[in-house]
Amino acid sequence: MTDKYDIALVVGTRPNFVKAAPLLNKIEEQNKKVLFIHTGQHFDKNMSKNIFDDLSMRTPDINLNAPSDSQSKQFQYIVQELQKIFNNCEIGKVGVFGDVTSTLAASIAAKQSDLYLFHVESGLRSNNLGMPEERNRIMVDAISDLLLIPSEDAKENLLKEKVSSGKIHNVGNIMIDTLAKNKSKIINNSEDIKKNLNINKPYFVVTLHRPANLNDDILNNVFDAISNFTDYYQVILPAHPRLKNYIENNNIELSNVILIDPLSYIDFMSLVYGCDLVLTDSGGIQEETTYLGINCLTLREETERPITVQEGTNKVIGTNKENIINEINNVLGSKISNEAKIKYWDGETSDRIFQILFG
Repeated sequence: MTDKYDIALVVGTRPNFVKAAPLLNKIEEQNKKVLFIHTGQHFDKNMSKNIFDDLSMRTPDINLNAPSDSQSKQFQYIVQELQKIFNNCEIGKVGVFGDVTSTLAASIAAKQSDLYLFHVESGLRSNNLGMPEERNRIMVDAISDLLLIPSEDAKENLLKEKVSSGKIHNVGNIMIDTLAKNKSKIINNSEDIKKNLNINKPYFVVTLHRPANLNDDILNNVFDAISNFTDYYQVILPAHPRLKNYIENNNIELSNVILIDPLSYIDFMSLVYGCDLVLTDSGGIQEETTYLGINCLTLREETERPITVQEGTNKVIGTNKENIINEINNVLGSKISNEAKIKYWDGETSDRIFQILFG
């Protein structure tokens, strides 16, 4: 007897869970049968612990426990394991999220198994093919049957790549569903997190994890620049395991930056909510700060989320030391902008996706 599912949702990293939670809950509320698969790509317990409680979502049906090996070995393993599952079940549609290794691997496995594939958060482009995430996005979008975009600029990107316009639907930003649902919890927790971390003055939140930024020159630039502000501001850095290892192995001078373990989703967003400024190389945080009206400076040369720059609170500033100092000074004197009102960033994206998938 073959197991039958209306849909399979595949996730692999913490940002994937944040995007999948509202859709999983919405589909199951409507009595559809979901096969929920975690590839195990994020292997550090701190990166995904509490995530299910935090997001009020159930645990996955299957965890593939992907090896924390090289990217290519991890990719190969996930494709093979997913194909076994896809070939042994009857599945109506497969959904993937974002741009991580698991997203591409699940997309390839779905198409090898001749299944209908939809991509949530489609069409984002940084135009930097040096980033693995950019390569993943382009490949996933090229083979997907349904492209669910978060904003209108994504549509232009896809049309340039000759994607049929009939496949593209602007459903809004699904991360905002999770943020909107938890906003009061995040605000109420904001003072507690400050107490727990001994924050007793205004503060910055810093996150760095992209491989391109993990080199001595860039990290020393960033930390040297930030050290100009540590007399008046505390600087909190929840460290991705990749960054922590790099700092430990390369004797990077942190100069008054407080390095902490990764936080749960609610705790991290509460920390962001109470800060004066976020400095980051992450994609999702650019969107979350835009929704919350928190100043954000992006430590990269480009962003795949230009809408946060046009309408939100974000500015892309690169990693030059003098530039970082100047931009921090500029932004501390003023808000870049207030809470942006971007079309469909309203907490109802999962409803729109459900309607498209199931009418």
